[in-house]
Amino acid sequence: MREPANLSQVRTTTVRTADEAARRWRASLPGELRQRSLLRGGVLLAVAAAGYVASMVGAVWLPTFFGRTFALGLAPVMIGALFVIGHDAAHNSFTPYAWLNRLLGRLVLLPAWHPYTSWIHAHNSLHHGGTNLRGKHPDFVPLTREEYERLPRWRRLMEKLYRSPLGAGPSYLFGFYFGYILFPNKERRPPLRRPFEWDRLLVFGFFALQILGMYLLACHTAGLFLPPLAYAFLDVILPWVLWIQFMGFVSFIQHTHPRLAWYDDPKEWSFYHVQLKSSTHVVFPFPIERMLNNIMDHAAHHIDPAIPLYHLPISQRLLEQSCEEHAAIIRWSPWQYLELCRVCKLYDFQRHCWTDFEGNPTSETGLPGLAFK
Repeated sequence: MREPANLSQVRTTTVRTADEAARRWRASLPGELRQRSLLRGGVLLAVAAAGYVASMVGAVWLPTFFGRTFALGLAPVMIGALFVIGHDAAHNSFTPYAWLNRLLGRLVLLPAWHPYTSWIHAHNSLHHGGTNLRGKHPDFVPLTREEYERLPRWRRLMEKLYRSPLGAGPSYLFGFYFGYILFPNKERRPPLRRPFEWDRLLVFGFFALQILGMYLLACHTAGLFLPPLAYAFLDVILPWVLWIQFMGFVSFIQHTHPRLAWYDDPKEWSFYHVQLKSSTHVVFPFPIERMLNNIMDHAAHHIDPAIPLYHLPISQRLLEQSCEEHAAIIRWSPWQYLELCRVCKLYDFQRHCWTDFEGNPTSETGLPGLAFK
């Protein structure tokens, strides 16, 4: 179905305006906001690494059940903090040295069990190179009603789970992590096959060392409610599962919202426009944003991945001042998230709107041409 000429003209004008605004912001960004600091990066890394080791060891060694439970709950946060550092290193924006960024990236992604090479391919090349473009963007891509109806019953049930309030974690795990990161097929495999295989072996080896280390600690700890080996598996796997759930939630809300458009036509898709208008700045209550190492200042990161994580807050503020009419700013709340999950089930790429599973529109149409507010 062809859209009216005036709507197409409005959409083209809006895309061009947002595209130009994002380009102007990037060109005018002060050079010091792209400067990478070994000292600042080193401090952040030391704090996150110490917190991760302390929480994992504390989950076994602390003398009380409450203390062990608290440490076990803190471990996913520390995995996330290390992961964001690895994400920055993979963009070569964490320290001034490319070789050090590659080394740190490989190491700090290990607690998240993400092979460095496949992460580079799936995230840097596909996610950044084709943000919200179906056929390239690798995670949380919405189906159309026709695609949904062609699925077998079990797969439709899975899609309903993925688009529910608790479904972001399973969607990230089964739709992205297994399919693009750990066990990619031939089409999704990174071009550098041998480094990928070595990185994947490194992840498996790290997992084995985790189990061995926790088992040895548990063998010398009294009062555990499980045998040492079972407790070791619990101590290693449970924090990772909780982190995957939160990672899926964060990744989902960064590019999904009733006012954000998705695309299936590369001719309609425009890089800078999409990075500005389909990447959110989700504002969490303090201190969650700082615990996430500023990864929710997401539009600034997408327009210029060379900005280190420690310069993202001021960069995002400058972006929102410069492109106020285009910026997607969300004050997060549980009710806002429930509404997002209610609206964003399927996507109609012809009318550019979100629909429910029956194909009924749940958002306004013509999303690329609408202001976020």
